[in-house]
Amino acid sequence: MKGAVFTNFQEMIEDEFGMECWEKLLEKCDLPSGGIYTSAATYDDQEILSLVGALSEYSSVPVPTLVEAFGRYLYNGLASSLPASMMDYPDLWSLLDSVDSVIHVEVNKLYPDALTPKIIVTEKHQNGITLYYQSPRKMCLLAVGLVHKAAESFGTPVTIKHTCCMNDGADHCSMLVELEQV
Repeated sequence: MKGAVFTNFQEMIEDEFGMECWEKLLEKCDLPSGGIYTSAATYDDQEILSLVGALSEYSSVPVPTLVEAFGRYLYNGLASSLPASMMDYPDLWSLLDSVDSVIHVEVNKLYPDALTPKIIVTEKHQNGITLYYQSPRKMCLLAVGLVHKAAESFGTPVTIKHTCCMNDGADHCSMLVELEQV
């Protein structure tokens, strides 16, 4: 996993729980990297999983809740790291339609060793879309958080419902992303 994910996670921990929490997580996890991350480097996926598990124990917040919250936090960090032209979309739907075909293509040009998840719009509906997610990391809740924050940035509140999930044994996740009914 790219270091940018880790540096954003560290920032979230320090913002939400304080520097002392980050230090305790590092002590508990005994990570090969020592918890010293640079944005462009690649680190073992297990490190983020260990950190999230330790944070769950520290905070008593369930892992799924933390992963989704991190996705929301991560959105701004990732969006600000991309050239402005890559985030110049008129609406949420066109952004989501471009994740795999534009954004991940560019990320992979910058970081050839990046293992980006496959995220594609498979269907368009009157009130939303069906989103396909597939990754060996099975971190679909991170994607859910990213989509929620993207929706918020466009002023487009949405609901997201998993219709199938890799964490339940499926080979991919399918998510129905719809405009929130007020």
